[in-house]
Amino acid sequence: MEMPEKAPERGRGSSLRTWGKLLPFLKPYSRQMALILVTMLISAGIDISYSLLSGYAVDRFVTPRTTQGIGWFALGYFAVVLCQMICTLIFARVALRVEMYLGRDLKKKLFTHLQTLSFSYYNVNPVGTIMARVMSDTNRIGGVFAWSLVDIFWSSAYVLGSMAVMLFLNWKLALLIIAVVPVIALLTLYFQKKILHINRKARRINAEITRHYNEGISGAKTSKTLVIEDQNTQAFREVTSRMRATMVRGVLLNAVYVPIIGFLTALAVAFVITGGGSMVLWGDIGIGELTIFVNFALGIADPVQTLARTISNFISTQANIERVSALMELKPQITDTPEVIEKYGTSFDPKRENWEPLIGHITFDDVAFRYPDGTENVLEHFNLDVPAGSTVAIVGETGAGKSTLVNLACRFFEPTGGRILIDGKDYRERSQLWLHSNIGYVLQTPHCSPAR
Repeated sequence: MEMPEKAPERGRGSSLRTWGKLLPFLKPYSRQMALILVTMLISAGIDISYSLLSGYAVDRFVTPRTTQGIGWFALGYFAVVLCQMICTLIFARVALRVEMYLGRDLKKKLFTHLQTLSFSYYNVNPVGTIMARVMSDTNRIGGVFAWSLVDIFWSSAYVLGSMAVMLFLNWKLALLIIAVVPVIALLTLYFQKKILHINRKARRINAEITRHYNEGISGAKTSKTLVIEDQNTQAFREVTSRMRATMVRGVLLNAVYVPIIGFLTALAVAFVITGGGSMVLWGDIGIGELTIFVNFALGIADPVQTLARTISNFISTQANIERVSALMELKPQITDTPEVIEKYGTSFDPKRENWEPLIGHITFDDVAFRYPDGTENVLEHFNLDVPAGSTVAIVGETGAGKSTLVNLACRFFEPTGGRILIDGKDYRERSQLWLHSNIGYVLQTPHCSPAR
């Protein structure tokens, strides 16, 4: 017998094949991605120009102590600011659409696929875990592909562009700043690896918290009947305590990381002021050029941090993609054969014109059954004949197999041995939708569909 359906939590290592599984979902938004790239390149260029404009203002207006031509400069500066505002509006709107629509597409696909999975999947996967996968993982994937791409494009363009400009203006001062960049990048990667590990652990614990909420609310009647409120509260307290301890560790790491980066930024500014100040005194450069390098020293640390942090975050999203794609690729244990699908259609595309009328004669022929996650047979050599139009009451102790017989008759599970005949024909030779459309099943706990 096949093992019960259970999607793996995460894979091993980085894999381009895993990322490639999202291409069908990203393809409809290729133009939006290209627009984000263009606007980010323009925005990075504008951010670099601010430092150049400040240096120009110092040399043109501050040093000579004149305001001649300052009106045109102000007008040009306003035009640059307006251009950046337009770029920001464009990429923010487009990125938000990509985030929302990509998450929506993934949720729709998962929702449809979950309806095709067999009972065995829901036997071994708690509802809270499934909800966390459908909601949290898809939201994270949509957010990463929208906003992380924005950060990567902007940070890369700004860092490379500012380095090129600095090297062009004065390679000696440029090296003083560039020397600090690898240190910031390495420290960011080191701390982000630890922080991401904590964040992954926090997401797993958050899925447990969601599961406790779901089971505590949906099973409230059972909890009160069995008087196990204290046990539920204790279990929930343990999970939330683990979440608190995990988040405190993350805060402590950030508390160490942020001051270190601030110190390195200040160090870069000190190098520039010391070296550049000497050059100003010797007349090698002007105050405006020194101002440009001070601005670059103050501003380059943030995009370097953002780039390193975003790349790590982007790579870590592979775990979310693996969970979502594994669920999408999970095959239901109860499936119709290609011949049955060809004649009767599928649950979402039925060929009702080929459906035979159901008379209602049910036969269990030497049926054996063992649940996919079980080790012993629930039924062995079971035989039962229910003529059409008759009424049968099945009575027995709890666990005797009453519900199992109904689930087998409805083909929610299939026998591991023997056959079940509907009107003299093995019910696996007809579609599941044909059978389910002809069966009335009254549950002990009714469920109201939101579509009704």
